[in-house]
Amino acid sequence: LGPMVAAWEADLAAASGGASSARGVRCSQGCGEVYCSEACRDAHFAHSHNLLCTGPIDREDHPLIQFKYHALEHADTILLAAQVIAHLVNRARACGGGAEAARRLMGELLCFCHAPFREACRPPPGRAKDAEFIAHTDGLIARAAELLRAALEPHAPAEVAALFEGGPAFMSEVMGMFEYNNIDVDVPSPLGPLVLDRARALAGAAQGGTEHAPRAAEELRLLEQLLREKEWVMRCVWGEETTGIFGMDAEGGDAMADAAGPADGAGGDAAMGALDGQGDADGHDPALASRAMAEARAAVDGMSLEQLVHAQWPSMHGIALFATVARINHSCAPNVRIEFPSNSARLSAFALAPLHPGEELQISYIKLEADVRVRKQQLLEYNFVCNCARCLQEDSGCIRKATKRLK
Repeated sequence: LGPMVAAWEADLAAASGGASSARGVRCSQGCGEVYCSEACRDAHFAHSHNLLCTGPIDREDHPLIQFKYHALEHADTILLAAQVIAHLVNRARACGGGAEAARRLMGELLCFCHAPFREACRPPPGRAKDAEFIAHTDGLIARAAELLRAALEPHAPAEVAALFEGGPAFMSEVMGMFEYNNIDVDVPSPLGPLVLDRARALAGAAQGGTEHAPRAAEELRLLEQLLREKEWVMRCVWGEETTGIFGMDAEGGDAMADAAGPADGAGGDAAMGALDGQGDADGHDPALASRAMAEARAAVDGMSLEQLVHAQWPSMHGIALFATVARINHSCAPNVRIEFPSNSARLSAFALAPLHPGEELQISYIKLEADVRVRKQQLLEYNFVCNCARCLQEDSGCIRKATKRLK
């Protein structure tokens, strides 16, 4: 597949006027981070990457290396918290430096709704938020804070000492702030349209009877092979760990479940889902896993090229903290919708109804298809009970129905 991918990159570079657009731009210090442009790379370096880049480090036991291993093993949002803390260090130094500058910036950040991570986080489905879970969560944050402080302190001793003067407390509050305020950034993969266009071009060239037909037919065969492997992998691993969207408990249902998997991948998901609750202490049953993967392989082998080309690609998921959105209240009958158009992280707000001067803007923190009981249960995660007009109306309807049944 190597020559085919190289040809794709060459075509993309020719179409966009330069190889950098096709291949991306790597961190100049050699850490491996890839950016869409030099401007994006330079902006990230100035924001926080200057303190978090591992390129110049040549020791595996360096605290920054150990911190990133720890974050990748346990919770990648710890990496986002590190960017926030490194950015605060940069901002504090830019406005004169010192502990007081760092404390002032901490106060600005914590004007958003926040709580210790142990209180704000949600355990995985089926896992109780008991003493063992809380101890594990506290230990995870404490270790991350210890490693990050050791990595940053040589660069800015006074500022870092202020940020960590409460031990892991500030980092835990930042993580809790993410839980309450971050919104999902879900960008459709550009690979679907790219593959579809390429497949159409190759199919036409392969049937054209020209001297390029054999090469086009061979590339089309390789493309089909690639798509078959992609679809099999998706059917085996697509789910909560891949999408980052964890379901609610069984009673409440999953408000995001309809967006969690491929449209035609139910067979693979169901087969892999059968692993839950079986096998060893970690839930692994090699025989059952092999059987499920074999069933997924058989299903994919039965797909036509047309089906493979039109099959869903996983969206690119991220999280973002926007100061304006973090201050917008919730309603189960919102008047504003938040979107990320044009494949970017620039946020746009669209009115869902005519807005009048002085009217409060409201968005929904959850999916709205569920009934009032499920919505209220999901919103308890944000530590409030919704009393919007829709909830009050549906609540009164439920009361009337219950009263009628009692009579």
